[in-house]
Amino acid sequence: MTGIYLITGFLGAGKTTFLKKFVRMQSAHKMRVIVNEFGKEGVDGQLLKELPIVIDEINNGSIFCSCRLEQFETVLVHALKEKPELIIIEASGLSDPTNIRKILSQKDKYNDVKLLGSICIVDAINFKKVISTARVCKKQLSVSDLVIINKSDIATPEDIELTNKLIHDLYPHIITHLTSFGEIKEEWLSDIDTQNQESHPLFQTKDLGLQKALIQISNNMGIYKLKKFLEMICEDTYRIKGFLKFDETIYLVDCVGSLINVEEYTLPLDNSIKLNYIVTLAGPSMNMRKSLENAQKWYKEDIIDIQ
Repeated sequence: MTGIYLITGFLGAGKTTFLKKFVRMQSAHKMRVIVNEFGKEGVDGQLLKELPIVIDEINNGSIFCSCRLEQFETVLVHALKEKPELIIIEASGLSDPTNIRKILSQKDKYNDVKLLGSICIVDAINFKKVISTARVCKKQLSVSDLVIINKSDIATPEDIELTNKLIHDLYPHIITHLTSFGEIKEEWLSDIDTQNQESHPLFQTKDLGLQKALIQISNNMGIYKLKKFLEMICEDTYRIKGFLKFDETIYLVDCVGSLINVEEYTLPLDNSIKLNYIVTLAGPSMNMRKSLENAQKWYKEDIIDIQ
């Protein structure tokens, strides 16, 4: 029997940081991890390379979308052949995981697996904004057995109280825990009760309306102009991620909404990582494309291409 944990949470909630802590907690088990990113160029897989585990990456769409479901099932079947005790799946922040239980109930494909729980990571600061603008947030919560409210170290008491209220207004019986830096306590897992979860119809739909762009940046741009460029577009995005190299120094760009974070990255990069590309993700009603076009006019010598 292979146990499966599903990790969900909207863009920037802290899933990858949580996953590092969770994998170390479960290190006594023979384990595999499946990482899913919505963008064409994956970043999370690189950030997890420090962990001594086998990682499968699925990029460029949600694993629960009809456009990626077949690939997800192929990867899952392949992983199960190694007979791991545990598989941890980190879903894209834009994923709708409401079919996870139905997918795993296909006994002809998965006759020896058990969903141990779905854990949703929530950003205590931004939840009030994304719950009203991103419909996948409610879908992620709807299949959750446990919700971990992250970033309590930088959220105000009012932020935390409102986040808890918004969650329990939607799902009064869901269990929440407060944390920071993605920390989890092992005893929280005992709160998970998967027996009460309903199964949903196996009807896959495409990820409609979500916007994504892949931006190629000149290696001559430099940090100052990069941050100014990010300031022009970040308000119209949910998430911006990527690795850049300026003057022999590698930087990780990791932005959540208006919070811009660019820091040096010193670990070796996987050969699959494309340097000087950043991925931007936004909701259907956000002005990401227009912001990108305007910003590109200001930095036309530094923005090589936008796809």
